[in-house]
Amino acid sequence: MGYGILCCSTRRAGDHGREDIQAVKIPPLPVFGMREQSLGRKRRLPPAAIAAIIVAAICGISLYIRLYLPHDQIFVNDWVWFRETDAYYHLRHIESLVHNFPRFNVFDPYILFPLGGEGLARPFFDWIVAGIVLLVSRGAPAQHTIEAVSAYMPAILGTLTIIPVYFIGKELFNRWVGVIAAALVAILPGEFLHRSLLGFTDHHVAETLFSTAAILFLIMAVKRAREREISFSHLLSRDWSTVARPLIYTLVAGVFLGMYLLSWIGGLLFIFIIFAYLVIQFIVDHLRRRSTDYLCIIGSSLFLIASLMLLPVMGDGWAEAAYRVSLPAAIVLPIFLCIVSRLLARRALKPAYYPVILLGLVGIGLAALRAVNPSLLKYIIDQFGIFAPTGVGLTVLEMHPLSLTIAWTNFTTSFFISFIALAMLGYVAVRERSAEKTLFLVWSIVMLAAVLGQRRFGYYFAVNAALLTGYFSWRVLDFAGLSKLLVKPKEAAAAVWKSKKKRSRDRAKRRTSVQRRDAWVKVIVAGVAIFFLVFFPNIGITERLAGGPHFIGQWFDQGWYSSLLWLKDNSPEPFDDSTFYYELYETPFRYPDSAYGVMSWWDYGHFIMQISRRIPNANPMQYGAEEAGRFFTAQDESSASEIADRLGSKYVVIDHMMATSKFYAMVEWAGKSVDEFWEVYYEPTGDGWLTPVVLYYPAYYRSTVVRLYSFGGQAVVPVESTVISYENRVSPEGISYKEIVHGQAFPSYEQAEAYIARQALGNYRIVGTSPFNSPVPLEELKNYRLVHESDARVAVGDGNLPGVKIFEYLGH
Repeated sequence: MGYGILCCSTRRAGDHGREDIQAVKIPPLPVFGMREQSLGRKRRLPPAAIAAIIVAAICGISLYIRLYLPHDQIFVNDWVWFRETDAYYHLRHIESLVHNFPRFNVFDPYILFPLGGEGLARPFFDWIVAGIVLLVSRGAPAQHTIEAVSAYMPAILGTLTIIPVYFIGKELFNRWVGVIAAALVAILPGEFLHRSLLGFTDHHVAETLFSTAAILFLIMAVKRAREREISFSHLLSRDWSTVARPLIYTLVAGVFLGMYLLSWIGGLLFIFIIFAYLVIQFIVDHLRRRSTDYLCIIGSSLFLIASLMLLPVMGDGWAEAAYRVSLPAAIVLPIFLCIVSRLLARRALKPAYYPVILLGLVGIGLAALRAVNPSLLKYIIDQFGIFAPTGVGLTVLEMHPLSLTIAWTNFTTSFFISFIALAMLGYVAVRERSAEKTLFLVWSIVMLAAVLGQRRFGYYFAVNAALLTGYFSWRVLDFAGLSKLLVKPKEAAAAVWKSKKKRSRDRAKRRTSVQRRDAWVKVIVAGVAIFFLVFFPNIGITERLAGGPHFIGQWFDQGWYSSLLWLKDNSPEPFDDSTFYYELYETPFRYPDSAYGVMSWWDYGHFIMQISRRIPNANPMQYGAEEAGRFFTAQDESSASEIADRLGSKYVVIDHMMATSKFYAMVEWAGKSVDEFWEVYYEPTGDGWLTPVVLYYPAYYRSTVVRLYSFGGQAVVPVESTVISYENRVSPEGISYKEIVHGQAFPSYEQAEAYIARQALGNYRIVGTSPFNSPVPLEELKNYRLVHESDARVAVGDGNLPGVKIFEYLGH
């Protein structure tokens, strides 16, 4: 490139006409019609702007998936049908906050009868929604406004989660890993998508957003602190230029951690994750003879800020007691770990002593807690049961362990790629001695263990899976040559122009052009492979999940919503005043004589509370589930009525699922065995094969829920009673089963009983083949009166029955 010469003269005072001629080198002016590479480069968008545009487009796609696709499933006529049961719990408290902002109820008489129950233990999510409702409505919201804002909030928070995901990828690796991870987390199906869809008004999506943001700023704090090697001396000397940025990131991380703890009472999970990382990093740094001051400064400050935010809302109970022990320990122990590290280093003791001493101190601490409060220690240890739930907890769908089928529908290929990426990243973290990558590894491994134990933690692991898959995808693209293409153009051009002869420059230019073209072909092929491996499997599942019907909508279609509105309009107010629903309640609370309970299965408790404004005897927190299970599986009216009297029940609301698909859960919660009510038998087909068939025992038909729903509480005289004989057998695989040998139908139950009485040998049972045709006589339930049947009907048995029935209990 040539330059022009500009000559100018300057006259200095006192020089009397003497001129200094100065030559100034300037770039040539652009000529019309000529391309100037330097100007073209100036017009080119920087990578940061390109990434920002892509992330903004990803957010738009996320909103399309989360808002537009499910819209017609949530906004039905003039109603808002939320996606899950807990949404109605939050909606109840959002309404209360709107009337009493910012005050909220820590006790709620509407949540359970006759004991009442806890209100909002962690109010931050509901605060946000109620605050926005008041803002958009200018302080006078209509009911539809409250419900609409509440329905939109999960989709907005889910979309906002994309932003910290992008920045975590950028901080740990590079911005393009962040872009891939952001795009993936926007479309991953499963728990995160489900809980961030329109109408899923629950705190889970807020948990994901706040915890991810907390991890992001903690990564940034650790990374900057290690780069600057901050220590206590920097704080004492007020070297703010060194410590300011790590401290600011720590402050923001603590605020987001506090917001997380204010959103979910189970937030000790992330306290454990961060503390586990700190202990590991303390040990690693001490073994490598590095200062651990920065870990102490960051860790203690982080937990102190979060604790101060949580302190005003902490109440009573085992969960709060666990916080009162865990948070002070999390604040103090980094200081203690740092002091021990300094002492060992000062005395020049072997670094290997450090983990041994820490292990001994942990044992002493646990022994001390056991001596002071063994029940609290047991409670804390029991919380690790989230990694392997057992017992009645497994009757809750979201608490099931993660199977391969569920893993595929939640993460598709990302679940399996995550294992590969974890191994790759573990090697890189050790090789680079990267504290921030170690934090990411600890976070990902704990969340992987959690989701393997309970599928519901998929809404957390979606973030880790997206980042791990983004890292793997980038490594594939990098192997194909993408990073060289992004870095080398200037160097290649420089090499061409360094050639002295024009012919040599032309050959170098052509060679460089061919090389770049071949490299781009490889990268494009790798990119297409990544698209079909990582992104394509999610598209169809995500579209079906977001746009398809949800099970709550199906329940409402089958009569639940209209039936509960009927109950609201046709049953007495439990507190004689409908506005009492929005009051702030004082404790201890005393129910008036007019109060009563509504008996149903726990799944429907929040519906009853929010839609009917009535008080359930069991709710989705599983409070009252044991008593409800005993009531619905009771074998005679007196046993059922004794429970109804003790619980103050006035109405019983049931649907067809309680008599069929949900029946097993009632049995489990009642402490009984399903084998008392039905079993699977195997019937020979004549060609050597065995066909499974479900046969119902008399205890099933005598249960309260079946007598009410299937037979309306009326007396039943069977038109046919079937007797089977069977043999207990063992399959070649060692599995025991029952094979039907013979079956015979009798015109009356008495004849069937007489037939069995005459048999001297063999196994005989009276059974039914349909849940809606009893083989045993049933007496009329005199204390229960059918008062409502839903207009919506469902196909059950041999005909159509009302989806929901409501009975009034007359014995109360």
